[in-house]
Amino acid sequence: MITDRVEIKLGLEKISKDSPEYIGLSSVVTDEMAEIALAMGQRKPTTPARLAKKMHRDEAYIKKMLDEMANIGLLEYDWENEDHHKQWFVPHFIIGCGEWMALHEVLESPGTADRVHMFDRMTFMPIKTVGSMVPPGGAGVGMHAIPVEKAIPHDSRSVDLEHISHWLDKADGSFAILPCICRATARTFNDGCGELEEECCITLGDMARYSVETGLGRSATRQEIEELLARCEDNGYVHQINRVDGADKVNCICNCNLGSCRAIRTSQYFNTPNLSASVYRAHVDADKCVACGKCADVCPAGAAKLGQKLCTKSGPVQYPVAGLPDDKIWGESKWNPDYREDNSISCHDSGTSPCKASCPAHIAVQGYIKMAAEGRYMDALKLIKQDNPFPAVCGSICNRRCEAACTRGKIDRAVTIDEIKKFVAAKELDEDSRYIPKKVFHKGSTRPYTEKIAVIGAGPAGLSCAYFLAQMGYENVTVFDKNKIPTG
Repeated sequence: MITDRVEIKLGLEKISKDSPEYIGLSSVVTDEMAEIALAMGQRKPTTPARLAKKMHRDEAYIKKMLDEMANIGLLEYDWENEDHHKQWFVPHFIIGCGEWMALHEVLESPGTADRVHMFDRMTFMPIKTVGSMVPPGGAGVGMHAIPVEKAIPHDSRSVDLEHISHWLDKADGSFAILPCICRATARTFNDGCGELEEECCITLGDMARYSVETGLGRSATRQEIEELLARCEDNGYVHQINRVDGADKVNCICNCNLGSCRAIRTSQYFNTPNLSASVYRAHVDADKCVACGKCADVCPAGAAKLGQKLCTKSGPVQYPVAGLPDDKIWGESKWNPDYREDNSISCHDSGTSPCKASCPAHIAVQGYIKMAAEGRYMDALKLIKQDNPFPAVCGSICNRRCEAACTRGKIDRAVTIDEIKKFVAAKELDEDSRYIPKKVFHKGSTRPYTEKIAVIGAGPAGLSCAYFLAQMGYENVTVFDKNKIPTG
């Protein structure tokens, strides 16, 4: 009744004991539960009294079974009626009971994986058939990406539906924070990216009440939600919502990472971007771009890449454009199982700037030189320190591979890149206070790690390690060195 697979719906295939739907449900759903769920139908809110009358059963027994079914994730709650009384309903498989059942298994039975396997397969298998047919907007299938709000222009073109704040306002103060089932699923199959899954997902309104009552998450304030969203933006995650309940209703906000998100997987693996699209499109403002490459590093869809302004003797470089299923026959030959690796490639095959490519620390050379030329010395320093926390030390011992590769040297002489870096680093010494980067937490909203970490050796590598650990929120980092003075 609830499977999302078209082959099953059309009778072309039958559910077997090896089907993920059966394996996942049979581990926790009893025959009595299945009988009640079949009597309820899909997405038809009802009450114990109505269901007891329909099935000729005792109302107290039906109420007890509905609560049990909700507490394993098979049912959801609904209060959308005239007097806002509580109702139960059977949701979709995905997005719906597949997530909740798998999350319960991760939280309560971490040694098993039947429901986790079901969730993983049911976010994959149904899309094989229908993914290429999904129109722009998703038609209620898949997810919808919401841009970082500060990047949305506040003018007549800015639609409320594309603002996270719009959906937070509609939730009327009812919020919950949950672990991320995609990250947990990926970790279970050793298929993730090392991301921590705790406190990443948000439920709103009725779904928030359901999440708390069934033990999946905790209640949260609006401030906590905004702090979580800011943390996720700092980490480069993608805000996504689902439209399964209609165009103007959202019950969850996911904060997704390319390496683990099953929603991004469905669109990127099958090369069907309508499954997780946004109404906004990435573009580069040539007047503001300093070619630092940071957008190319973090974009989960690989929309931005370096190497688009290279000079060649044969004229402009023709860059490849990905085909889309709009007017072509789509099949397995169009899929991209290597989407994670391909989307993390930050430059075209033609290469990027030789200076950056030659730098052992891979610092954004073009970026900080452009900023320094504009007199933006502290901005240049901040950019350098994203990859190299000790530019003054590096500038003193650098073997200047960047200058050896500088193409300006083919005309007259190379840009004095190392001198510019040392000049920018020296500027910080003249400031009243040093530049301290913002901490980017991966765990919770603002909770530091409590683990103790020892770094052996106080040379540039050891100190850099301690620096980046501190930036990630590790407060108990100690650097040990045999010498009384670090590095000497």
